[in-house]
Amino acid sequence: MRSRIFLFGLIGLTLLGVGLGCVIGSLPSFSLGDSPRPLIGSVRAFEAAYARWKAAAEKNGQKTKLVMALGYYKGLSSEFSRAAGQALIDLSDGSLIVEIVGLPEDREFAVWLVQNRPGSRRSVKPEPGDRMIRLGSLEREGAHARLKALLDRKKLEGFKLDLLAVTPEGRDPTEGGLIYGSPNVFQKIYYAQAKTSSMILSPLKEAEKSAIQSLAAPFRFIVPALAYANDGGNPQLAALIARGERLFFEEKFHGNGRTCGTCHPADNNFTIDPAYIATLPNNDPLFVAEFKRELNSATNGGNHFEIPQLLRQFGLILLNVDDTDDLANKFVLRGVPHTFALGLSITPATFDGTSASKLQRTGWDGGGAFGSGGTLREFAVGAVAQHFTRTLDRIPGRDFRLPTDSELDAIEAFLLSLGRQAELDLGTLSLKDYDADQGKILFNSQTTGKCAMCHFNAGANHGLDLPGVTLGSENANFDIGIENATHPADGLGLPRPRDGGFGTAGNLTNGFGDGTFNTPSLVEAADTPPFFHNNQARTIEEAVAFYTTADFNGSPGAGVVGPIALGQVAVNQLAAFLRVINALENIRSAGARLAGALDGLRPPQIDKLIALAIVDISDAIRVLRDVPSSFKIDGLHPEARAVLEDAIVHCETARQTGNKVNRAISLQAALNALEAAKGEIVD
Repeated sequence: MRSRIFLFGLIGLTLLGVGLGCVIGSLPSFSLGDSPRPLIGSVRAFEAAYARWKAAAEKNGQKTKLVMALGYYKGLSSEFSRAAGQALIDLSDGSLIVEIVGLPEDREFAVWLVQNRPGSRRSVKPEPGDRMIRLGSLEREGAHARLKALLDRKKLEGFKLDLLAVTPEGRDPTEGGLIYGSPNVFQKIYYAQAKTSSMILSPLKEAEKSAIQSLAAPFRFIVPALAYANDGGNPQLAALIARGERLFFEEKFHGNGRTCGTCHPADNNFTIDPAYIATLPNNDPLFVAEFKRELNSATNGGNHFEIPQLLRQFGLILLNVDDTDDLANKFVLRGVPHTFALGLSITPATFDGTSASKLQRTGWDGGGAFGSGGTLREFAVGAVAQHFTRTLDRIPGRDFRLPTDSELDAIEAFLLSLGRQAELDLGTLSLKDYDADQGKILFNSQTTGKCAMCHFNAGANHGLDLPGVTLGSENANFDIGIENATHPADGLGLPRPRDGGFGTAGNLTNGFGDGTFNTPSLVEAADTPPFFHNNQARTIEEAVAFYTTADFNGSPGAGVVGPIALGQVAVNQLAAFLRVINALENIRSAGARLAGALDGLRPPQIDKLIALAIVDISDAIRVLRDVPSSFKIDGLHPEARAVLEDAIVHCETARQTGNKVNRAISLQAALNALEAAKGEIVD
């Protein structure tokens, strides 16, 4: 669900889907049953992401200020709109400010608060029976529209804010809203809990704490509450993430058979690629456009749901980011980005011109579901409407079921629980392979490789030294010229419209957008090919080499850091560095899965964790092995690869034994082998 960009030297291209291999198979094999613990998601990873968000919110003066981005919601909005804005509710005094740009000039608009009523066949969309409060009309100020209001505490008694809706005057939200905003999962945890200083609250009794909290933020009761994040020990938070995991891999939302895991399989690093796609049976839900008449362009007047040949050959998924009014011509084709380490990479940059009204940086273009506030929550709603529909009409309630608020909470929490908890520290990372270590030096150099200027510590956040910005804290968009590069010949003659990237300005041929794409993390890059939003580069070496081309060096992105000139040896060394840090991340991930298998789970869950660990270890072996033979005939770290092969043997032994003690011995042996392999790679 989240999109990004692959950016090497300086700029980022795009990313947000996921995958791993084909050891485990299709989604249903990940069923947790009624387990209160996540199998794949990590409570600690979520808590680390929450702690970073909390620190940033408080630094930005938002201790009692709930900020929601407003925009078009695919699946909720009654019509397509490029209007976008922001709503701020001060929970200490009830003051509200709504500011919007781009509303149609021929109509007036009103602002509403919506509380969705739970129950069977209910959803996040405003429906009859939901509680709705009209706050007032927006006042025009040129291209801007604004509303200032003061909330009535008595009128809001018992109210929980699920949506803020902007509707044409004379309609309520059930009759058709234009743009929406909603609190995300971090906000629900933070604003519905204690809002005063922990130094003040810690000595007080619970009743006294509650009284002070009410005085400090008397309107915080309107924010729906979720579980606390507290150092991995909260069973409610674990249950929330576990539910999101089940929904991600199993819930079809009454649609065409797809789940989120169809395009983001856990056994292929939460992404898909042509090699993985080739292993799938022809009746896999990924191929619904081939076997469901309602989604086949040949039986729908040339209107596209997917372009099957390009999906199979290049792993490209069709997206309607510029509305669905011309399905035959108005679309883009993008690869599926992985969803690892989202909690480290969703804070929008403040300098790149793409941050207005975007609270999170998601999707290949960094804007999330187009027109929205860019959050993971909105992205999930848009994904159901885009990819799960039974027909090209995309009518909620008929072609698919929209998620409920609680389902969105769970899916968002699961996505934020995936992958690394923290960034690398390249300053202290000492690599034993000479070429990989030289690649690290090139990576950090501001005069040669220049990679760290956009990928600080090899993450997704920029390392540009800007006033008031902490290095490595913001995720940026860049135009690196990738859409100007020649696409690989496919011999199919099928349409591949130009992708405009981030869609807030400009008007490119056959696509709305400003040409910028989002910077992805490079730690996870080497085992998640192909690269860039259009799957242009097949190998990590090809992706690195792109930044030496005229297409990049003539792009606006190169204007930020300057042109890059590297020889083939330097390209291979940089790629070797990226391969090594990816192998280290796979070793870390495999270790976490094996440690989970030792932690009191049932045998079926243990088997799945071991299978995922084997995928991670196999990925580490592959990325170290598959370097160009002209560069290193034996690949990288043959000794480490041999130890990793031993780790797989121990994992297989653990899977095949029914004896709990023997299984634990084999799992510990595998963990020891992982540690030994790491020792072969780093000092």
